Amino acid sequence: MAAIDPTSAAHPALWDMALIHRIFRTGFAELARLVPTIPPADAARVRAAVAHLDFMLVGLRAHHTTEDEHVWPALAARAQPSAELVDRMEAQHHGIHDGIEDVQRRSAAWLDRPTGEAAAALSKAITDMLRQLEEHLDEEERDVVPLLAQHISVEEWTKAGQSAFAKFTPAQRFTATGQMLEVATPAEAAAMMAGLPAPVKVLWALVGRRRYRRYVAAFR
Repeated sequence: MAAIDPTSAAHPALWDMALIHRIFRTGFAELARLVPTIPPADAARVRAAVAHLDFMLVGLRAHHTTEDEHVWPALAARAQPSAELVDRMEAQHHGIHDGIEDVQRRSAAWLDRPTGEAAAALSKAITDMLRQLEEHLDEEERDVVPLLAQHISVEEWTKAGQSAFAKFTPAQRFTATGQMLEVATPAEAAAMMAGLPAPVKVLWALVGRRRYRRYVAAFR
């Protein structure tokens, strides 16, 4: 889904869903590339990569559970999406969950014994999971986002986003903000920052930006 200028979008879901998805697309792809390149003797970088992978999985779960709590019940009641679409979305969620569990097993094995073989197995598990995830994200952006714009109010959408963000710890919120800004277009970044309370903007400028840079440097 091509980036949409937020200033021309009739509903925030038309641009910010793709932005959130972009985090998952780029973040998991980056980890799949990086993991095999990390030397087995670099224990600190292995730990940092595993910690970031764990964070990415927390974010993916938060995204999916928020959809289950706020999006699908409203769409089922108002938009009446086809049973085929709902069944397909649910089946994709289950498949992705199985992939997440495999990634977690491979990640724990790599952390325990960071051999080249363990790294390759983890990279493959991430790639396989991402393939399932991207199929789901593509279909969601094509078939579900238009329904969101039609049947979910801007206020309801904003509350759903706040609910997802609240599932992060305070430290994780810095990371989530940094990730969004890193993959956002300038227009998306401006729109995202405009919606934050003034104290949060100040805290990001004074503390969050530097903390995020240190965080990503540890595994990159």
